[in-house]
Amino acid sequence: MGVRVLYLLAVLFLLACAPATRTPIHKVVGKETLRVKVVLLESKGVDPAYQKMAVREFEASLLKQPLTRAIRESITRERVDVVLITRKEVQKVKNGSPAELVRIGRESDLDLVVVVEPISVDYREKTYTKEDRICVRRSARVSVSAKVAETGKGSVVLAGVYTGRSRAVQCSKGIRRTDKLPSRDGMVIKALKEAASKFSKEFWGSL
Repeated sequence: MGVRVLYLLAVLFLLACAPATRTPIHKVVGKETLRVKVVLLESKGVDPAYQKMAVREFEASLLKQPLTRAIRESITRERVDVVLITRKEVQKVKNGSPAELVRIGRESDLDLVVVVEPISVDYREKTYTKEDRICVRRSARVSVSAKVAETGKGSVVLAGVYTGRSRAVQCSKGIRRTDKLPSRDGMVIKALKEAASKFSKEFWGSL
């Protein structure tokens, strides 16, 4: 086994064994199986379609338990399950107040509500020359606020702002081409995936 593999395993082991800096969420709730739902707090200035995409990406990220969490569970024998409740239509909240989150929790029998609020979505495209080639660079950057609240009192147990980026370049000799570049939506979705992945790792690490 290579030195690099051994180093990676050592890092994963330390991460799995590292003590939590806050009370684990499942202990705050008092359950080992948590019913969770992602809802949208709309933000002015962000395309509604991208806001819905953000919710779907955050939902998808919650279903992917990180390796470090699996290692921790195998060592501590403490297993926490997440049951994600989804709807065909994205559910929106008016203000994400404790009272509103408690109400949603009671209506859908939830333990946790994840309030996702897209703060900004920035897409840019630039054309430039590089020697005898014409290049097109597309980039996207997103910023998403997410807070996790337990539905007993509506108290926030985890909160943060998560950013994601994507970048792609295509260069062609003597002509401007973009046929191999992701579309604008594709760039934004990739950036949202990165932001959602950051959230998911922190969420699972806090359970």
